Order: sequence, then C-alpha cells, then structure tokens
Amino acid sequence: MALGEMSTSERLLAAAEEILVEHGVTGLSVRKVGDRAKVNPTLVTYHFKSIENLLVELARRNLEPIFAEWDQIQPGMALDDVMSKWLLPMVAPTHFTPGGRALVVLDELTAHAEGAPRKLLLERLADFIVRLREALQPHYPHLDEGELRARIRFISAGALGPSPRTHGAPVLPDGRVLDDPKFLFAFARAALAGQAAEW
Repeated sequence: MALGEMSTSERLLAAAEEILVEHGVTGLSVRKVGDRAKVNPTLVTYHFKSIENLLVELARRNLEPIFAEWDQIQPGMALDDVMSKWLLPMVAPTHFTPGGRALVVLDELTAHAEGAPRKLLLERLADFIVRLREALQPHYPHLDEGELRARIRFISAGALGPSPRTHGAPVLPDGRVLDDPKFLFAFARAALAGQAAEW
C-alpha cells in the first residue's frame, strides 16, 4: 500500500518499522518517525501517546501472523508439519515494510526494547518454546530438553540471519537465499539430527 493510501497511524507504524529494520530501536524518536512518515511528529504522541505504545502495536502486528501458525504446532504432528509451521512464519514479511522480515522486527524489540513491547514478546515466546520442544522431542529422542532448547535457538538465529539485519534474506555467494524453505528445512533437520553435544 502506498504511503498516501494509509491512515496517519498506519503511516507512523510503517515509518517506525522501516527505522527499526534499518537502525534498530535506538534509531527511533518521535521526530524521526514523524519525518519518515511525512507528518507532524506530534502526531506520534497524539495517536500512540508514546514510542513505547507505538512499539507495542508494531510488535502485535508482526507477532499475530507468526503466532497464528505457531499456535497450530502440537505434540504428535508429523515432522514436516512442525517444520513448516515453525520456520516459514519466521521468514514472513514484516507487516508494513516490503522486503523486511517480521522476525527482524521482533528480534530487535526483544533484544533492545524495554517495558511493554519486550514483555509482550518474551511472554509469548516462552509459552511457544515449551510447545515446540514437546512437538519436536519425539522426533529427536537423543536430545535432552536443554540440548533441544539450544538447537532451537541456534536454528532460530540461522533463520534470522547474520548481523547486521537487513531487508530481505541474506544471499549466499552461490545464489542460495537463506529464506528458501528447502534450504532452511535442511539446515534445521541437520542441526536437530546431529549427536548430542558433549560438555
């Protein structure tokens, strides 16, 4: 949707999301969001009361489509179904920013935001990780709970891509795109199937 077709609050959210993807949470300010949205910066506080509230709404909009898929993961599912419901939403586009990835927005908020946006994300993720481990454990009985949790984290970081975070997925020198489901699923299967790490 073109900027001119959006409501003022949507323009502000789109501007904040672009800044967040490009510069992180520390790059956000009322003035920068207003300038990027091409509106008076005071409209940020008029529509959202604070940058924190704007970030909560941005988190919610990027989180809901991901959790609509993640909430379908249940113990007893076939491995391919678990992989699809888990990994494909992680590389989904951001709500407002074409070419950006929702997980980049959520990762930035989880890592660097404070207060309500971070709390919202951490609570939802904590519940999800338990359910994901329960769905994966029967497929990988050689991994104890701690090892499985570590590998889930490793795979999630792989889906997110290396820093610095950029629009779109990283592309390898041979032309493979890291968001390609075939590549991502193969990476996840290999990471989960390996022997348990010795400490």
